[in-house]
Amino acid sequence: MIAFAAPVTGCERRAQATNEVPTVEAYPVASPTVSETVVGRQYVAEVRAIRYAEIRARMKGIIEKVAVDEGQHVQAGQHLFSIGARHLKHDWAAARAASAVAEADLQAAQLDEHNNQLLFDKNVVSAAPLGKAKARAQALEAKLAELKAGARRAKVRMGYARIEAPFSGTINRIPKKAGSAVGEEELLTTIADTSQVYAYFRLSERDYLQQKSALEVGERTVRLRLADGSVLAEPGVIDAVANEFDPETGTLALRARFENENGMVKHGSSAKIVLETTIPDAILVPQASTFEVQGDLFVYVVEQNNVVHARKIVPKARLDHHFVVESGLTADEQFVVEGAQKLRDGDVIDVLPSRPAAGGD
Repeated sequence: MIAFAAPVTGCERRAQATNEVPTVEAYPVASPTVSETVVGRQYVAEVRAIRYAEIRARMKGIIEKVAVDEGQHVQAGQHLFSIGARHLKHDWAAARAASAVAEADLQAAQLDEHNNQLLFDKNVVSAAPLGKAKARAQALEAKLAELKAGARRAKVRMGYARIEAPFSGTINRIPKKAGSAVGEEELLTTIADTSQVYAYFRLSERDYLQQKSALEVGERTVRLRLADGSVLAEPGVIDAVANEFDPETGTLALRARFENENGMVKHGSSAKIVLETTIPDAILVPQASTFEVQGDLFVYVVEQNNVVHARKIVPKARLDHHFVVESGLTADEQFVVEGAQKLRDGDVIDVLPSRPAAGGD
């Protein structure tokens, strides 16, 4: 228990010197306000676009064309970059030509097989020439299939030269311009779809257990507070909860989804998740009525004969101008509303007409 010194005031010293009755000062007192209160707890959030992708070169070469600009909104399938690939066009043409030759050879072999079949049926030739013709036709058929597959691969590789948007979104920085050489898998730009955003945040085990019943996926709504203190107009909804606590931090990861039709929130924005909880009969004490000693919070409670004693209170939440009291003070007790910094434990005060402590943050 913290002992509060009660030094002799100047007024008391004068009273002792003259044997006068010390002056008792008047202070306003009140009982705590009890009302239904919405408490918002804030958690640092990591904001991500609902869809985000890195656009990389799938082949090395020279950028021939940049078809978009930084910050431009593009549609799915829209042309973004062209990389020089003349050699791939030649490879594709050669593969198609080889396939055409193999197809002609196969037709000739199939015709030869057909003729040998007719001769065999008339007992003009033996089974050996027929078998040889069939084997040659089968070999050419397999070779044609292989060459056609090679032509398709060449066409796919040629398609790497044209890079398109994988989905509708906004283009970010473009570090490489037309004429620049790029290597395979080199980053060209990124694209983000921010029509909706995800906000990832973490709860301590205690907070999670306190709010577990209200954290059902798809049911709990939350708010997103932006870096300037403003709150996104539309509330979001928690749509994913991890199934294990991080052993290093003791926290649980959650994800909330928000509509972002006007594009105000960007990928990577700084924000906080606000989890609002309604407390039916919250006991409220003005912050101005409290004082702190060694990290603990106190108020002066008025007891019998108008003697004030410092009482430690445990806050459950902090609002803009009030504390929600978890323990230490009941609704029917009275405390000094103003002037706590002038008092000492055990002082006698004159009580001004009682009035309820102002509430509503």
